[in-house]
Amino acid sequence: MKSWNIITVFAVALLSSCDAFKERQLVIGATFPMTSEQGWAGGKGCLPAALMALNDVNQRNDILPNHRLELKWNNSMCEPGLGTTITYELLYTGPAKVMLLTGCSPVSTTVAEAAKMWNLIVLSYGSSSPALSDTRRFPTFFRTHPSQTLHNPTRIEFFHRYNWTRIHIIQQVEELFKTTIEDLEQRLKAGKMEIGTRQSFVSDPSDAVKNLKRQDARIIVGLFYDETATRVFCEVFKNGLYGKRHVWFILGWYENDWYTKVSGINCTVQEMLKAVEGHFTTEALMINRNMTQRGIAGITPEEFVNKMEANLGKLSTVSGGQESPLAYDAIWALALALDKVQTKLESQGDSLENFNYQRVDIMKEIYAAMNSTSFIGVSGNVTFSQAGDRIALTMVEQMINGTYRTVALHDISAGKLDFTGHEKIIWPGQ
Repeated sequence: MKSWNIITVFAVALLSSCDAFKERQLVIGATFPMTSEQGWAGGKGCLPAALMALNDVNQRNDILPNHRLELKWNNSMCEPGLGTTITYELLYTGPAKVMLLTGCSPVSTTVAEAAKMWNLIVLSYGSSSPALSDTRRFPTFFRTHPSQTLHNPTRIEFFHRYNWTRIHIIQQVEELFKTTIEDLEQRLKAGKMEIGTRQSFVSDPSDAVKNLKRQDARIIVGLFYDETATRVFCEVFKNGLYGKRHVWFILGWYENDWYTKVSGINCTVQEMLKAVEGHFTTEALMINRNMTQRGIAGITPEEFVNKMEANLGKLSTVSGGQESPLAYDAIWALALALDKVQTKLESQGDSLENFNYQRVDIMKEIYAAMNSTSFIGVSGNVTFSQAGDRIALTMVEQMINGTYRTVALHDISAGKLDFTGHEKIIWPGQ
């Protein structure tokens, strides 16, 4: 309840500061996962960032000078059914929404699949499912959050570096993780590596972890939501699948203290610390490495972080805090695209105000504008591939004594896994 109150106060403060000189409004429909039982509750960090960006855009008289962007949103709870219901409520309630903004892969999947029927462009600030790269299925989808498959070349490079050839996999049953693992398996085979075993589970990972132990798994890739990760590593502790004989690779978008949230599991924080010691994470770099570079919004990444943390506390401990730069830049991406389209439409005696769900011509203009996006944001250089995916560097971190340390960066376009200038890897028992 406390986090909700903080976010509400933050939102009111931002919206109340919007300039009143922009009389006409353009409405963006949005979903934010503010709460979730087993998924990602990243709205806690991403919504305030999106509202901050909305305020900053509306203060500018050189971007959509005669229009004010409005955000109509609701809590999707990272549930695809609820997300779909919210989206249809947004669409059937006027005025027409010129674009949709989503987060959480399961919700974005259902929203983006339906959006093409409504001639709507969808932009996601927090969806990494590789399935969303399918332009036949999701022809109007873009995202500032890179695809999960971006991590797989990094994992492969890491495995090659240490001559690890037998890799084991454990995954939660979700399309996001299924498609990521399928891509990883293909890359492992191409790299002449062996897949030892692939275990999956819905909510209880105990049998899957026991099967890893039976297979004498040493190098293990785990894909599951942060709400589930504590249950997995509690079982890891019970089965002794940690220490100097085991190496774990998991996702890097959890809160930094995720392993301390032991409510509902039969392990203590001290036991969890033993189980997670030395594990590695991979994650796309979500904030500009140059913290003092002033981008399109006129603020530096450092200033962005300071402003967010002044209201929410340490971003690394807020769900969605790490992704908040992506949400901030998502608003800027759509604002710049809409500004470009509005300029063109005005020259033809038309306007975005005339958009409705039958205006295929305007949708195509918005798509083209999004496709040509290129600007420096707080998350770095914002550009999209032909599949609408964000292009970014990948970071490898290792947890030592309960703290994550960056040990390498991977530039996929250059094919280089760079350990220079980063923390030294410490192997358990070293």
